Amino acid sequence: MLEVEQINFAYGAQQVLWDVSLVVRQNEFVALVGSNGAGKTTLMRIISGLLTPASGSLRFQGHSLIGLSTHRICELGLIHIPEGRKLFPQMTVRENLELGAYSPALRRKRDHLKRIFRLFPILEERQNQEAGTLSGGEQQMLAIG
Repeated sequence: MLEVEQINFAYGAQQVLWDVSLVVRQNEFVALVGSNGAGKTTLMRIISGLLTPASGSLRFQGHSLIGLSTHRICELGLIHIPEGRKLFPQMTVRENLELGAYSPALRRKRDHLKRIFRLFPILEERQNQEAGTLSGGEQQMLAIG
């Protein structure tokens, strides 16, 4: 599904990624582990289209990601949930989910909500609750949804 091949990246003159490669197959979970400053966040920003690599290639479901906008990458189904969750705490769970489903690919919000509620049943139970009152784990589920 996701193929990262020989990605190189530098912030100015400071090289931070050297020939990074990885493959994530369908139904596979992969953890990216490393110490602070190892380049994990930089790689995720490259995959998400927030940064452009100096060299290498990225493919998701056969589509090259190099040069695509972040919203186009999201429409392909590759989503980056950054640390910190970035929810709207005074809005309800449902309102947060509906706001996140604004892209043309998710216009059928009802189907999107059903899918999220299947994945995270607790969110359906709490759909009228303010997001800021959820536990940390529930907030992470909401951010993923």
